[in-house]
Amino acid sequence: MNRKDFLKQVGFSGAAIFATYCMDGLSGCSSSGLSPASNVDFTLDLSLAENAALKNKGGFLIKNSVVVAYTTQGSYVAVTQVCSHEGRQEVTYRSAQNNFYCTAHGALFDTSGNGLNSEGRGGLKLYNVQLTNNLLRIYS
Repeated sequence: MNRKDFLKQVGFSGAAIFATYCMDGLSGCSSSGLSPASNVDFTLDLSLAENAALKNKGGFLIKNSVVVAYTTQGSYVAVTQVCSHEGRQEVTYRSAQNNFYCTAHGALFDTSGNGLNSEGRGGLKLYNVQLTNNLLRIYS
């Protein structure tokens, strides 16, 4: 049980929970509340050195709060960097496990954005990807 659930169970009100939970800069509220971008539309030129990570299976990069990965299965996937667990911008790709992982609390997601554990149950926003020659377009 986390601190927030405990405080609810013992009868603290919403305002009291917020005040208690956020006192002294505790990590519970310092960077939460972000929402995934809904108007995503950008293109990565895979011939540029800055995008070289996407030429190798298991490589990834983060741009515009989007994690773009070239999965170990050889497909391009793009998801929000904002974790559904607490709205923290800490999602990354793990090539050894071929999944997305939030470094804040361990939320796990598959390459379709589906949650794999209780912290990841909210899933991740998945963006469209389109590869044309050396241009990889990521869009909503």
